[in-house]
Amino acid sequence: MSEELPKLRNRLEAIPIRRGRELYIALRDLEGLNPESLLLSPQAYFLVTLMDGSNSALDIQAAYMRRFGGILYRENLDDLLQKLDSHFFLENDNSRHRMRQLITEFHDCPPRPAYHAGLSYEKNEDDLRVQLRSFFAPENGGPGDPTPVEPRRTIVGLIAPHIDLRSGGPCFAHAYKALVEANPVHTCVVLGTGHEPLPEYFALCRKNFETPLGSVPVDKEFIGELSSRCKFNLFADEFAHRREHTIEFQTLFLRLLLPEVQIVPILCSFGADELEQQSSNIQHAVRALKETVYNYPHPICLLSSVDLAHIGPRYGDSFRPHEGTIRTHNEADHRLLEIVSNGDAESFATTLIREGNRRRICGLPPLYTMLKILGREVEGTLLRYDYTRVDNEGSFVTFASMAFFKN
Repeated sequence: MSEELPKLRNRLEAIPIRRGRELYIALRDLEGLNPESLLLSPQAYFLVTLMDGSNSALDIQAAYMRRFGGILYRENLDDLLQKLDSHFFLENDNSRHRMRQLITEFHDCPPRPAYHAGLSYEKNEDDLRVQLRSFFAPENGGPGDPTPVEPRRTIVGLIAPHIDLRSGGPCFAHAYKALVEANPVHTCVVLGTGHEPLPEYFALCRKNFETPLGSVPVDKEFIGELSSRCKFNLFADEFAHRREHTIEFQTLFLRLLLPEVQIVPILCSFGADELEQQSSNIQHAVRALKETVYNYPHPICLLSSVDLAHIGPRYGDSFRPHEGTIRTHNEADHRLLEIVSNGDAESFATTLIREGNRRRICGLPPLYTMLKILGREVEGTLLRYDYTRVDNEGSFVTFASMAFFKN
C-alpha cells in the first residue's frame, strides 16, 4: 500500500501496555470504526507519531534512521500502513466510507442497540440478572436489596459511576437502591459523559435503548418539549450514542429495578476551558433543560453518569501511582464531592477551572449541568466512594454514588 502523506485519524487513543519487561502501545479507535486495538512496538509507534499528513514515506524512513540508526525498508513501512488502513486508523477514503456506513446503519435502526452486551456485561438475560443482583450483596460491597421504606423521600438527582461494571458494580447498586426506595419517578433524565467531542456540547437521543432485559423507552413528550426550547439541533450528534457506554450501563439497572421508568438520554461533552469562556450554547442548553424539568407535570430525577479522577501512565502521567497517591486523590475527591453535595455548580466549575482539571474528572459536563438545574435547594448524601486500578502500572480511576434530596 502507498500513502503519499499518511495521516492518522484524530480520534485514536494510545495506551501503554507492559508484558513482562516489554513495553507495547495499544492503539485504539475512540469512534468505534474498528473495535479491535492494534498492538505496536515502540519503534512502530514512533513511526505512527510521524503520520500527521505532512511527512512522506521518505521523510518517515529518514526519521527512523536518525532515531534508531538502522534502515526501515519500504515494504516494512507499507506493511504497517496496510495494518493501519485495515483498522480504519488512517484519514482516507476507506475510513470515511466506513464512518458513513456506520452512521447510516445507526440512523436506520429504530432502537439504540445494546452495544456493550457480551463485552462489558452478560448478554444472556438470566445471566445478566444474576450479575446485576450480585452487586447488591453486602459481601460484595453492595448495600443489600432495595426494600420498601417509610416515609419515602424525594430524590431529584442521582450520581452513579460509569466505570466498568465488574469494577464498580456495588457503587452502581448503592445509587439504585436509593432511587428505588425513594418516591416514584416518572422519568430519569440521564446525563451521560460524552467521551467524544460534540460540536454543540450536548447530544440528545430519541431511540429507545435495548438491553438484554428488555427495552427502556424514551420519554417522547419530554424530548419534544426540550427540543422545542433549544435554539440548536440537539439531535445533530445523535450518532455519538451508538457506542457510548455511560448511558447504556444505567439503563441496565433501570430496566431491572424500575421497568416503568422512561428516560431522556443526553450526552454532555465540554471541558473546563469551555466553562471558563462561558460558552453561550452550554448555558442556553442548560437553561432549556432546566425550564423543561421545572415545567414538566411528572416527577423527574436527573441522573449523572460520571467517574472522577483518572491518574497514572494510562492517562498521560509520567509517574507510577502508589498508596500515597491514592490517599491524596481520595482527599481531593471528597473536598470536591462536598461542594457537589451543596448543589454549588459555580464553585464546582471554579475548582476544576482553577486546577485546569488536571486530575481528569470525567464527569465535569453532566455534573455541572445537573447542579445548575438543581441549584442550592438540595441536600446531597454520599452513598459510596471507591476506586479501581486499571493496569499493571498502577493507573487508577475513582468514582462515587450520591443522592440529592429536596430540602
